[in-house]
Amino acid sequence: MVFPFSVRWMLCPEGQLPPGAPVQVLIATSKRKFRHAVDRNRVKRLTRECYRRQKAPLAGLLADSGSSLLLAVNYVHHDILAYGTLYGKMEKLLAVLADDIQRSLSHNNQV
Repeated sequence: MVFPFSVRWMLCPEGQLPPGAPVQVLIATSKRKFRHAVDRNRVKRLTRECYRRQKAPLAGLLADSGSSLLLAVNYVHHDILAYGTLYGKMEKLLAVLADDIQRSLSHNNQV
């Protein structure tokens, strides 16, 4: 969706995820891109931190709609980007994702 991230997501009706958890996130990176576990763990840690600091608007959108979200974020770049760059990319990714979810929710309400 937003380079260096590839995203898959699925909306779930309320009650399918544990209470108090509007979003469940899976963060992954390829062993082909990063041979050493230290590098894979660093990428996942940076990505998790970027998501954690910016998740509030997404959680608010889901709470208002009464839905839950399953989110899979895959890091697809072959280098470890700086935290500032990843933070900006995650911000853009979450904005695009919120727009897609809003569109999906409004479409489901019309049908």
